[in-house]
Amino acid sequence: MLLGTSALLSACGGSGGGMVASRAGNAPADQVLASEGSSAEVLAEGATLTASQRTSSGITRDFEAETARLSPDTTAKVSRNESGALTLVAGGSTIVFAPGDLSEDGYGYESEDQEAGIWAWSADSMAEQLDPTRPDASMVFDYYVNAAEGGTGRQGFLVVGTETDAATLSALPTATYTGRSRIRVAPTTGFNSFSEDVSEARGDLEMTANFGAGTVSGAINRLEGRPPQAEDPTRTWSAVPGSLTLERTAISGNGFTGAVRADSGFTSAIGTVAAGSSYSGTFFGVGAGEVGGGLSLQGTAAETGQGYVGWGFFSGQR
Repeated sequence: MLLGTSALLSACGGSGGGMVASRAGNAPADQVLASEGSSAEVLAEGATLTASQRTSSGITRDFEAETARLSPDTTAKVSRNESGALTLVAGGSTIVFAPGDLSEDGYGYESEDQEAGIWAWSADSMAEQLDPTRPDASMVFDYYVNAAEGGTGRQGFLVVGTETDAATLSALPTATYTGRSRIRVAPTTGFNSFSEDVSEARGDLEMTANFGAGTVSGAINRLEGRPPQAEDPTRTWSAVPGSLTLERTAISGNGFTGAVRADSGFTSAIGTVAAGSSYSGTFFGVGAGEVGGGLSLQGTAAETGQGYVGWGFFSGQR
């Protein structure tokens, strides 16, 4: 079955709300604080940036069974290696990319055996994203890693960067962030290939952090969607009705985990989403100038009753 726009939306929509499982931020040993510089600058200086559970999302595929599920562990590490390319640690694998692995369009690295790849999502090329003069405290990567044995693969989004010191947050004034979000959706069963079965949605992020009260909330508005590439080779985006609410939740340390909910018009037209679908993130930069994190969704299509998983990211600036 091809996953079209209606199936895409059902994985995002639903009655929403309820409790969600907390997703952990980085331990102090894995944090690189904003006082040390920008994300690209510290990478160039040899630092390793870790995407915590809060700032990552992804799925695990079983190629033989043709199934997909949200990955229980989405953490990953990114660093610059001696050749100047990237090293990715994810899913129990360490992949050392070489300059020759750079794609023709310059957006990312893919291993010669095509069992792993990583792409820049915060600039127009990998070189631009890794330019140490870029001032951004955070950056987004898209990646995949296939297991050496076992017939499984993991793919997802990573937001990494130099984090805001948690001790400074409570004294900050209320902040409004604007930015973007992207969500990919796949069926939990009958997952044949990425080009045949993965749909996408994108939208504008609006988020408010009340640091004095220790809360954060937001929304993803002006949604657009597109079906799998095999269904529409032009990859044309079309407007999607409704919006997604990122429900108010408490700030813990320098991050948060909260529930995702869709508005009533959106959900009545499309379908449901399982309880526990969440957004989670971390504040980056001096003075919490940036925010970024992951989206982990599960849903059931109203038309077919088939289950879906959704994984995505959001990224915003004050």
